[in-house]
Amino acid sequence: MKKYLLIGLLLVILAGMSFSVFAQEKISIRHMEPGDDKKLGYVHEFANKYMEANPNVEIEIIEVGWGNIYQKMMSMAQADNLPDLVYVGSRWIPVLVEMKAIKPLDQYMNQDKKDDYTKSLLATAQYKNRQYGLPRAFSTKTLFYRTDLIAEPPQTWEELIEVSKRIQQENPGMYGFGIAGAKHVSTTSQFFNYLFQAGGEVFDKNGEPVINSEAGVKALKYYVDLYRKHKFVPNPVEYNREELPTLFATGKIAMFICGPWGKSIIGRSPDNKETPYQTALIPKGDYRKSILVSDSYVLSKSASEQVWDYLDFITSYENQTYYDYEYGSVPVMKDAADTEQFQKDDFFKTFIDTIKTGEAQPLPIVWETFQDIMTDAIQSALMGDKTPQEALDIAVIKIKDEGIAPTR
Repeated sequence: MKKYLLIGLLLVILAGMSFSVFAQEKISIRHMEPGDDKKLGYVHEFANKYMEANPNVEIEIIEVGWGNIYQKMMSMAQADNLPDLVYVGSRWIPVLVEMKAIKPLDQYMNQDKKDDYTKSLLATAQYKNRQYGLPRAFSTKTLFYRTDLIAEPPQTWEELIEVSKRIQQENPGMYGFGIAGAKHVSTTSQFFNYLFQAGGEVFDKNGEPVINSEAGVKALKYYVDLYRKHKFVPNPVEYNREELPTLFATGKIAMFICGPWGKSIIGRSPDNKETPYQTALIPKGDYRKSILVSDSYVLSKSASEQVWDYLDFITSYENQTYYDYEYGSVPVMKDAADTEQFQKDDFFKTFIDTIKTGEAQPLPIVWETFQDIMTDAIQSALMGDKTPQEALDIAVIKIKDEGIAPTR
């Protein structure tokens, strides 16, 4: 009997030693993140807190600029060396899925985690009906307008035309409105605001490109007419969206549509004396819609459960809301949008009010190819080389030829 007791005791001791060794096993997590010094500062802050609570975990932050993250990410994915956790533009999720470089998150996300986000925001990081990304940042779009020149912002497409014409007539040397048309990612998202408001979509439920529908043509015609017919916007092909706030700050345009970062580009608070401004909902077409664009975290196909635990930590309600408020982003967590800290700012509140009418950005398999096709179409219509119908018909053909429509 004593013999068996000793053996049993020995097994218990060995099991305890095994658990102790396992618990202290060093785990390395590679986390790739783009951004400026301020943004990266929060990334290191969260990583350090996690490592303090988990001494056996070592987190390596791989810093990279936005200008080269796509190429770096694709090179690493092709070499089967993608970091465990990567911050991406959600538009890149489809190509990573098709490369089998990342794993779905559905197995990790319980209902409480899903309930932290609106369905429309989660949809920006879904592909083939699975959740591949966890939104970390996103933007809605609003109308910036001069409060010293415009008492009430335009509420409809028709009013936008009326107000823009009046502003231009009353203020020589100033355009009433500004839009984007340069070879840039923002040109597509600028146009999609109008597409969604006209009731159009880029891909139907089967993944077929339908941007050349009646609604799509109506939206592009309106967009083109702002420049070619009504002539109250500067040549769009010369500007991307991020250059419009500078035109606004220098008195060249009285209105434009942008995300909340437009404020920092203007470089002045809304109540300044030179160009006082405020934000309003985007003038309504047939529907009250605007595009939702997100950045997300994705897990590599080989990421361990520890990586999910780390991601779950940095995207907790407390950490996410702290990050959003301090960095000046639209709150990702849906309950945070109703808190006083986000509601008290009139400038910022409009971006929050836009969330409920937001529509997720389309997700073709290869965004960069899609972006080039769309900007070519928009530019050809803006310059009068093609009618809106012809331009969008050509875009649909190219999307099909390239095989980049999302598969279901």
